[in-house]
Amino acid sequence: VGGVLCLPLAQADDIRLLGIEVQLDNDQFAFTPGSQERWYTSGVFARWAFEADPTDLDARLSAAWCANVLSCDAGARTARVWNIGQAMYTPAYLSTTSPQPYDWPYAASLSATLSSVVHGERVRQSLGLSLGVIGPAALGEPVQNMVHQIINNPPPLGWGLQVRAQPVVEFNWSGMLATPISAGRVDLVSRALVQLGNPVTQAGVGAMVRAGALPQGPEWPGEMALSRRPLGLHAYAGAQVSGVARNSLIDGRTYGYDSLVQHRSWVAEAIGGASWAFSKAWSVDYSLSVRTVEFTAPLEPRALNPQRIGMILLRWTPQ
Repeated sequence: VGGVLCLPLAQADDIRLLGIEVQLDNDQFAFTPGSQERWYTSGVFARWAFEADPTDLDARLSAAWCANVLSCDAGARTARVWNIGQAMYTPAYLSTTSPQPYDWPYAASLSATLSSVVHGERVRQSLGLSLGVIGPAALGEPVQNMVHQIINNPPPLGWGLQVRAQPVVEFNWSGMLATPISAGRVDLVSRALVQLGNPVTQAGVGAMVRAGALPQGPEWPGEMALSRRPLGLHAYAGAQVSGVARNSLIDGRTYGYDSLVQHRSWVAEAIGGASWAFSKAWSVDYSLSVRTVEFTAPLEPRALNPQRIGMILLRWTPQ
C-alpha cells in the first residue's frame, strides 16, 4: 500500500492486466425527471488494474505495511489501479444565467488516481493519490452541453459562474473486511475510508450485506473490483456515514458572485444494487444510492430532499 507514488518497476512483458471497468453515474439513472436535475448530476470513470510482481518496490512496501501497520490476508496480492474520472455538479435551476447564491454552484472536477491495492479473500486495503483540476479545464460545460444535446434537453446556462479553477491533490485510503454469514452465499462487508486534500477531506465508515453468487473478496461500488467472480447474480444493500471537513466543490469561490452555501459536516448514504457476471469475462452492475443533502444555505433553493444517484458499470476481466 505504501508504494502508491512509485512507478511500476516490472518489465512490460511481466505486467498482467487484471481488469477494466467503465462506470457512469447519473441522477436520471435513478429515475429522476430531467426537470429535477441538480447537485451531483453526472460522473464518468474509467479504471484498469495490473498485478504487481512481489519483487516490485510497491509490492514490498505493501507487504511491510501489512506486517507493521494494518494486517492483510496471508497470500494477499498487490495491484496497481488507475482511475480517470470526471464529475459534474449543478444547481437546481439550469435555465438562468443569474447567480444562485443559495444553491450548489456549478462545479466540475477532472482527475487521475493511481492506487496500490492489497487484496485477499477477507481483507482489502487501498492507498491512492489523485491529481487533477477543478474549474473550466475540467470540461464540465462542453461535456454537459453535448449530453443535453444528445438527449434533447436544453443546455445549462450558468457554467460561466462555476467554481473557480484550482488543483486537485488528494490522498485516499480505504479498508474493507468481508465476514461470512451463511455458507458462502451471504456475507457482510465493512468499510472505512479517509480522504485528505482538495477537493474533499473526510472520513467515513460503512457496511453492506451481499447475497448470491459472491465475489471471492470484499468489494464496494465505486472501487475497482479485483476479486474472482463466479457466474451468476449477487445483490447488495448497505449504508455509509462520513464526517466532512472540506468540500471545495461546494465551498469554493465562484466566478462572478459570492456563493453563500457551505458543506455539511455529516453526510449519510444508503445504497443498494446488483451485479451480474453473465460470462467468465464480463459482468455488469447497477446500483441506486440515496444521499442526504450535502450543503446548507441561509435560504433553501427548494425543498431539500435527499438526492438519488444511479450507477451503471461494465466490467471486463481477462481470462
